Amino acid sequence: MSATADPPVLVLLHGLGANQFVWDPLIGSLPWDGAIVAPDLRGHGGAEWRGRYSFGAMAADVAEMLADEYADDPYVVLGHSMGGIVGLALASGWFGAPPLAAATIGVKLRWSDEEIGRIDDLASRPPREFPDRADAVEWFMKLAGLHGVIAPDDERIEEAIDAGVMRTDTELRFTDDGEPMRIDPPGPAPGWCVAQDPATVEVGPPDMTGLLAAAKCPVVMALGEHDPLVAVDHHHDLAAAASSKPLAAGVTTPFVFAGVGHNAMVEDPQQVIDWLATLPGFADAL
Repeated sequence: MSATADPPVLVLLHGLGANQFVWDPLIGSLPWDGAIVAPDLRGHGGAEWRGRYSFGAMAADVAEMLADEYADDPYVVLGHSMGGIVGLALASGWFGAPPLAAATIGVKLRWSDEEIGRIDDLASRPPREFPDRADAVEWFMKLAGLHGVIAPDDERIEEAIDAGVMRTDTELRFTDDGEPMRIDPPGPAPGWCVAQDPATVEVGPPDMTGLLAAAKCPVVMALGEHDPLVAVDHHHDLAAAASSKPLAAGVTTPFVFAGVGHNAMVEDPQQVIDWLATLPGFADAL
């Protein structure tokens, strides 16, 4: 990037069960020179619950938001877990201009037949209700992969928790600009639930072969050393796809964040920043 060029927009995409605010620990330490965008993906946080959930639908939502708010500005994308797959969908160029680069953290690559077989049942269930907010917070922490990783009263994730749970009688309305907003009726809450549509699990396993083949920008991947959902050897499954796609050649040898689990950007954001500083497309804005 030239000295006079504007830095790219940094797009941060959260994982299944989380929301935009899980990126707060990273954003708070990130010396990014340009704009940072961290949307709630459909069915999560403050975003609208929809009738259909797929990586492509989520990528289309993000692409529409970027087109509306940032026109033709270049951007790079960093996605965590499910958000990493949404980022790879954007990298295909199927939904608009692809990013300059796409990076992922903690993408689950191996799915058992049992896991796949449970998706329809899980997606059809109503939101789980709790009598107390604390119980809903604990459930949110488990769904977002944060339980046992960080204390629920840690101020770094305060906003993530506030956005991750809601009263069972909360109403979703829209501003004049069409933005969703929550309205809580007066009086005590009748119950609590997480702010995630259970049907979001419909996204299911990603087609990594197809996504990597379609990539129109450099793709790099990383994971935590102790991530329970993915391991380095799982990335060896991508060898055939990577061998025919120079832009994704490095996905079989992911970067490993030492000493952390699934949510590296929460557990040790500095390691993530140091990694980004080595990546084309990201480094010039740091």
